[in-house]
Amino acid sequence: MARLHEFEGKRLLSDAGIAVPEGGPASTAEEARDIAARLGTPVVLKIQAWTTGRAAIGGVAFATSPDEAFEHATRLLAMQVGAFPVEQVLVEQQLAIKDELFVSLSINDAAREPVMLLSLTGGSGIEDRAAEVHRLECPVGEGPSPEKLVDLLAASAIEPKFHADISSAVQTIFSVARKTEARSVEVNPLVTTGDGRVLAADCRMTIDDYAVFRHPELGIEI
Repeated sequence: MARLHEFEGKRLLSDAGIAVPEGGPASTAEEARDIAARLGTPVVLKIQAWTTGRAAIGGVAFATSPDEAFEHATRLLAMQVGAFPVEQVLVEQQLAIKDELFVSLSINDAAREPVMLLSLTGGSGIEDRAAEVHRLECPVGEGPSPEKLVDLLAASAIEPKFHADISSAVQTIFSVARKTEARSVEVNPLVTTGDGRVLAADCRMTIDDYAVFRHPELGIEI
């Protein structure tokens, strides 16, 4: 599968209307410091590597100043994940997270249609909470049922003021996947914040190999 880095997937989500944290990718420690200075807030730095568990291998760091971001970026850009050196880090504003959700869209080859997994009770540690994950069928021409999303959100502990934006984000994730002919899109977590926003705090996306030639805008090299 052709995989996109986190910042590339987030760019597609942002272009489609889903809010993402402010920031951007940096290829050097100097660029990381400049981004942190521009944001003027505490930041998180994440290696851009095709791996899970980045925090566990030291691939995520937090900085409260541009100089601290420079120091962290120097270390992160010297890392190697498997046979691949880390060439970029994503520098973003830290968020005051209120709720974490897990949204994952993939292709069910047996049913020959997409399926969405949704958890409204947290993004991290999702593997240990299978009972809390809802399975939503996604007909190709329709996406997940809006009525089902309304019912699930109404039964959750998430404040009602966030429901419309969450439902819209879930529907948009499906639309982005369909438009780009993605094999999978995982937003873990989709978050609500103390200042009333809904944002995609992470994004993992793979594109169908056989569809890559139809999407030169993604810049995927074969």
